[in-house]
Amino acid sequence: MQQDDKPDSGKPVRVKPDAPAAPGMPASPATPKIKAIPALKPPAEYERLAIDSHRTILGSFRTVADRVNADPEFSVMFLINPVMALERYGVDLSPDLKRHVLHTLQHPAAMRTRRDELEAKLREALGEAPKPEDEAWLAALLFERLKLQPLEIGDTEPEYKPPLNAEMLKALALKRPKGGKRYKGERLLKVQSRVGTAPWREAFRRLDLDAPVPKLPPAKYPPKTIALVNLWFYKDENPLVRDVLEYGVLQSRGFPFHSPDSFRQIAEGKKTNAFRTWIRAVRFKERST
Repeated sequence: MQQDDKPDSGKPVRVKPDAPAAPGMPASPATPKIKAIPALKPPAEYERLAIDSHRTILGSFRTVADRVNADPEFSVMFLINPVMALERYGVDLSPDLKRHVLHTLQHPAAMRTRRDELEAKLREALGEAPKPEDEAWLAALLFERLKLQPLEIGDTEPEYKPPLNAEMLKALALKRPKGGKRYKGERLLKVQSRVGTAPWREAFRRLDLDAPVPKLPPAKYPPKTIALVNLWFYKDENPLVRDVLEYGVLQSRGFPFHSPDSFRQIAEGKKTNAFRTWIRAVRFKERST
């Protein structure tokens, strides 16, 4: 950078833009440009298939597979949102089937069973579908519907389960090779190490639903919104709160399918996504002859 050659007057110095390199001198390296992600080629226009039952899905499977194999470039979008990807291949699922497909693929079997149990239980108790992602809905549930005393949470954090349990840490410690003495005499710098775990990002930590809740002072006024994670401080006040918290945690741990707008931006190359970077296509087994 070049500055004005003036005495220091105590005032801010005006800074000029970088001047071009002098003849024979190398130019400053340019800022590298991020390579743009090209838009995906959309599939061909196919005749629309209306699917409203599992039987229709099975009957149309070969047709859908042939369409995907014929236009493989766009097939990576099945990992972004399978329902919307099917629509681009001319397949229209009924609303019930859309929900079934997303919910079935979002969690493994055991987690899906528990999630469905909690959802049915909460629907019956609340008379509506639970909305753990809606912080205003959560606040209304706790302080208006269940009449719970608001707490002054402040910077207090819930208890989380360790990434690895004690048995796993002990097993890893036994597998750690023992160091041998390589030099005569005492080392000036001793290296001390142990087997442990790095702090986890909050998004990947698991709440300990069985840990005791610390006693907190009451708040003067109930908040208008409350984050799902802070329901942990109220989990022992009412069984419904614990169920909503567990249901919300299960929902957040599911496979992250994208919204219609996010799907469109990823397909057009306006938004980055790891699947588009690392996976080229999804293919079905070819029809046997």
